[in-house]
Amino acid sequence: MTAPDAAEVAAQRIDQLLQELRSRPDRRAADIGEELTRCIVQLYGAGLARIAGLLGPGRLADLCADPLVESLLLVHDLHPLDTGARIERALARLRLAGDAEYLGVDDAGVVRLRLAGAGGCPSTRQAAVRRIEEAVAQAAPEVTGVVVETPPAPPRLLQVSLRPGLTVP
Repeated sequence: MTAPDAAEVAAQRIDQLLQELRSRPDRRAADIGEELTRCIVQLYGAGLARIAGLLGPGRLADLCADPLVESLLLVHDLHPLDTGARIERALARLRLAGDAEYLGVDDAGVVRLRLAGAGGCPSTRQAAVRRIEEAVAQAAPEVTGVVVETPPAPPRLLQVSLRPGLTVP
């Protein structure tokens, strides 16, 4: 098991401190703590935007290889790839029994995909759909939902056997 990195520890601690403030009888302290957190995030976001502007899209895309940096760019709407490109990249990284075809994002923010050629049992298809949903949510947290069209289940095979008492010559 790997130890959490400094960013994970800091994020957990922020959540703990805000939860502690929310649990106190003085709701004003919690409001101030949340406002302070928002201001700090905005400040760091403005600094990150300046850095992104200096680096340009190509260098930013290289930095997206680091999951923490990529998540910060997403939070501050600075990611160099648009939603569709990020989704298609995430789908290309998955190893599925079939291909997941990106159909687009509708006006409500719902991603539409089609899973082709994913044969096998229903649980295999369900596992593929869950993996797709998780990959899309991670690549494009701004979407409101994911709809995956799956091919119909293959017909059940008919078990053919000899009648009791019959033998094969």
